[in-house]
Amino acid sequence: MAPSQRRSTRPVRSNRTMIETYEESMSEDDPNDLSEFDYDQASRRSSLSLRPRNPSGMQRSYREESTDDNLEEYPDDSDSDLAPSGPADPPSHSTQPVPESEATTTTPSRPSRPQSTSRARASTRRKQAKRPRKQTRGQLGKPLRKRAKVDTEIITIIGSGVIPPWQTLPYQILFDIFMRASYPLVDEMTMTRNSSIQWLLDVALLCRGFSEPALAALYYCPPLLPTHRSHGLLNLLSKPQETLSTNYSSKIRELNVDVETILLYKSGPTLGYFNLDKLIEKTPLARRMRLYHKEDYIVGLPQWSIPQSKWSYSDSLFSTMVNTQIVLRSWDWNTRFLETDALLKFIREKHALPSFQGLRELRLLHFSDKDREDVSENEDILVESLKLLPDLQRIEFLKCSLVDSTLLLKLPSNLRSFTLDNCIHVYSVDLISFLTSHGGNLRELILCHNRHLNMSYMTILAQSCSNLERLKMDISMHDLSSFRDLEPHFPHLLCEKEVATWPPKLQDIELIQLRRWDDTLAETFFTSLVNAAPSLPDLRRLVISAILKIQWRERAHFREKWISKLEGVFLRRSKPPNPNLRSLRKRPLEPSEPAMQGDLTVSPALAVSENGQGAPLTPSKRQSSRLAQRKFSEAEDSVESEGEQSKMGIIQGMCDIVTIRIDNQRPMDTQFNEDDFLDTERSGDEDWNE
Repeated sequence: MAPSQRRSTRPVRSNRTMIETYEESMSEDDPNDLSEFDYDQASRRSSLSLRPRNPSGMQRSYREESTDDNLEEYPDDSDSDLAPSGPADPPSHSTQPVPESEATTTTPSRPSRPQSTSRARASTRRKQAKRPRKQTRGQLGKPLRKRAKVDTEIITIIGSGVIPPWQTLPYQILFDIFMRASYPLVDEMTMTRNSSIQWLLDVALLCRGFSEPALAALYYCPPLLPTHRSHGLLNLLSKPQETLSTNYSSKIRELNVDVETILLYKSGPTLGYFNLDKLIEKTPLARRMRLYHKEDYIVGLPQWSIPQSKWSYSDSLFSTMVNTQIVLRSWDWNTRFLETDALLKFIREKHALPSFQGLRELRLLHFSDKDREDVSENEDILVESLKLLPDLQRIEFLKCSLVDSTLLLKLPSNLRSFTLDNCIHVYSVDLISFLTSHGGNLRELILCHNRHLNMSYMTILAQSCSNLERLKMDISMHDLSSFRDLEPHFPHLLCEKEVATWPPKLQDIELIQLRRWDDTLAETFFTSLVNAAPSLPDLRRLVISAILKIQWRERAHFREKWISKLEGVFLRRSKPPNPNLRSLRKRPLEPSEPAMQGDLTVSPALAVSENGQGAPLTPSKRQSSRLAQRKFSEAEDSVESEGEQSKMGIIQGMCDIVTIRIDNQRPMDTQFNEDDFLDTERSGDEDWNE
């Protein structure tokens, strides 16, 4: 017999429903309103130490959701007739039934929520449960919402609305524009292609008038990196050019080949080794050819640490040039590809070929003098080789210990450009002798990183190099060996009685890391430059970086004095251009007679609205007075500066660039400034316009 069922006096909960609070989003006993992911989260909630996350990557929140968060995606339905959350249960203030004994007792009850609010929340929960959830699972740590994008100010350029017919410009002008805008196409230090290559291709497809000059600029010195591009270029040149829309072979004038990357190794099993001889056969109009090593850009390597390349100069390379009838204008000889002694004899043989008879520029890299007993013999061979080049005008010695006083005096006398870079056996006495005998035709003199070379040669520079147009000297030293010797090997940059002279045709002066002098010698040097200002009418660029190891107060006074004086003498102070000479439509910027309002002169640029419709605006008195005061102060400073220089009778005023730096910093391989330590965050003062 079944046991009798006793009726419990304990009140029974209706559907065991939890009380709705702000910490519960939906009822526990309604599985139909829960998605599969919610069940999965509920089952794992007790075992995970981290807070559960939904598929979209948002953190689960136990606050009650509101329709205000999704106003953009879903319409506001707060005014609609919403159904209650529990269709089987009538709305009540409490989900637990109250016994009869307690129902008649008057006790203070909890204040109930408005019925419309509960209905709206129930409808919102039901809609959110029915929305399709994303299938992609978010990542841990993803923010709840995407951050709003910061509104950036869009600068609108007001044009005249007239586009000039650029495509009708002559071919040579367009070619020159594209060349200046795109080169270099390859960064040889990092062996990467620049974005200007794609820009030239886009320009070539823009219109028919741009196609020919843009492709000519692209193929003038075709980028051969990465290596599969060089094979693609060779395949293109191997096709009959008359069957193509463009004769690509006739546009190639320069070839820059990275030997280690392109010639030494295979380009995969299908492409194999790149054949440079075939490329030369397909480029008969090439005039500049440079075979370089990727480590040639590293400055400061000791001579004994420079490795020999596995690739070397071959006779087939030069015989191909002769058969193709190539006439070179520029060439490099590098001892990385053949030892010095063997290369010098090789040079003497190849300079006699017809391909080198029109050579104008020659670079010699890493020619060393390991055995000082054979120096004179190697110098004679090199001099004989140079004499075989009748049109040679430019010669560069880069890290060549073979160069000394004897070799300098034996060089050709018709040189127009001469460069000494990191040549340790050249002294000022040797350079003075060379400039005295060979400086009459020089237009460019570049002296960089030479340890024993000071500026004593400046005493005879104006007399010996009267046609010199560019002077560059860099006394910064680089040494990657264990010695780390970064100091020059001369006691003084200039002696006490030595006064620098300046050739009258100078256009560009660049003097970097001037040191080993005191304030007296530096003042004498700068005074000579200021006194020579009237005789330097062609000077357009002046860059000087000097190091003075004196007391900081004296150095600050010296810097303030001479920077302002050099800028006042050489910096161009032209009048601002006429603002009316602009292609702005509908309105001029400045009328002939400015309107007067009281005691203020209103600028027409301020009296026009920002939309460009010509609506007059009322200018601010404070703004107008501030602008007028600033213009007056600038004009007054300019007049005072020009007045002081006029009293001295020295004003050149034709330099577009005047950069003077005077400090006591220790010279390093890399100079850092303020911009190197700034982060990428916005300062918050972008809207301030003085």
